[in-house]
Amino acid sequence: MKAYIIYVKMQDVEPKVWRRIILPAGATFQKLHAIIQESTNFQSSSMQIPYHFHEFRLPEENLVVTDEPVIYEESKGKKKGPMKVRKPQSLKIDVYLEKYRSLSYTYDFGDNWQFVIELEQIVDDYHFGYPTLLDGAGDAPPEDVGGVPGFIHMKQVLADPQHPEHDHLLWWSKEQNFRTYDRKWTNQILKHLKIQKTEWNKINHLNHEIISDKYLVEDEKERAELPDGLDEALFYDYVRACTNLYGIVPDKQVLAIFNKQNPQMYVKLNTFVSLVTSKEWSEQTDGAVLREGMSFVHPLLQDLGSPEKIRQEQAGKDWYMPEKEELLKYTASGYIEKNIPYEELKTALKPNFSKLQPVDVDQVLWNFGMDLQIADSFNTAMTAMLSHLPPFENMEDVNKVAQKAMNFANNQRLWANCGHTPREISRLKPLSPLSKEQRPVGGSDQKMGRNDPCMCGSGKKYKKCCGRGI
Repeated sequence: MKAYIIYVKMQDVEPKVWRRIILPAGATFQKLHAIIQESTNFQSSSMQIPYHFHEFRLPEENLVVTDEPVIYEESKGKKKGPMKVRKPQSLKIDVYLEKYRSLSYTYDFGDNWQFVIELEQIVDDYHFGYPTLLDGAGDAPPEDVGGVPGFIHMKQVLADPQHPEHDHLLWWSKEQNFRTYDRKWTNQILKHLKIQKTEWNKINHLNHEIISDKYLVEDEKERAELPDGLDEALFYDYVRACTNLYGIVPDKQVLAIFNKQNPQMYVKLNTFVSLVTSKEWSEQTDGAVLREGMSFVHPLLQDLGSPEKIRQEQAGKDWYMPEKEELLKYTASGYIEKNIPYEELKTALKPNFSKLQPVDVDQVLWNFGMDLQIADSFNTAMTAMLSHLPPFENMEDVNKVAQKAMNFANNQRLWANCGHTPREISRLKPLSPLSKEQRPVGGSDQKMGRNDPCMCGSGKKYKKCCGRGI
């Protein structure tokens, strides 16, 4: 959403007191007043009746925006006068801030605190409906300290524990809610100043716990206390293993699997967020796992720009959950389950390889397995594998390899199936049985009709399945 980054500076106060704040467009002057109050040590915005009054002056518009009732009442009915007066509750800042890029703000006509508000930048990638304090410095004065001279005196006394007024002024400052500058505490307060609706669908979060954001200040992301006995290396192994097994997997699914298999190290949500946003995260994953929103993503999917396609195919399917020992085998990026169909296909391919070939049969099978993850059809993956092989001597050998390759494919754990194999999915959702008929591929004289049942056993017509695009 559209937002403004503003620089707010108190006049005549040393050391300098300033705040850099981002706020959604559409704020009223009253809301801007509240933001400044909460970013300093003033209290009027939290009271039903203002502690002190305030005003914004726009001399270019001959305009005063104020909550001072006497000034407003005196201006009513006057069509002509030195200044137009408006109430801050309904007038929005956008037009004036963008047009003049600077506003003046006065709070407490007795202590006479003067502020300058400067527009630094207009952005369109801020997604929170409330303001955020990005940066700042300097301790702001408390209410009724006596203006700039009184504030100087208070700081001098508090800096000298031997001063006769020290204890009294320390107590008084606490009564007035005087706090030193604390960005984290201020942002907790600013979250309650709603201006727009937060766009959670565009924010990297987990159950509304912010994981990362361009405008989230790094030093506010404190590392949560880790549970006793937590093996962080094991936790990161789970993240890598789940990403390799599922291709794209929601944060909450990884957390659920880890906690179920390691109840003695139970990780709560805030700890989980801390673990996946820490410096150790990038070191432990080393580019083998990427983050997209609230999911972990395999780099191959990101490179091909297809995470959303896999996510859509996963929709409505249950997650395959292997035992701990089997799951952790997927920590290795090149792991493929070497089951009976794997060994049978390997045996069928071996005669086509020699020691002089630069690529071995296991590498070809791994490539075939990865092609099955991302290819539009079995035929596409099969064609890619055959391109690495020397010509077959006869059609019988082609059909033998094709049969073993189909069996391998039906028992391959696929990202689109949430880690299940096509054979397991066919058991979970009744489909037509896998075809037992040997159907030659790649050069057979017998051609499959476009309306024939597909040889992969999906139950779909060939033209709607592996024959798409052929």
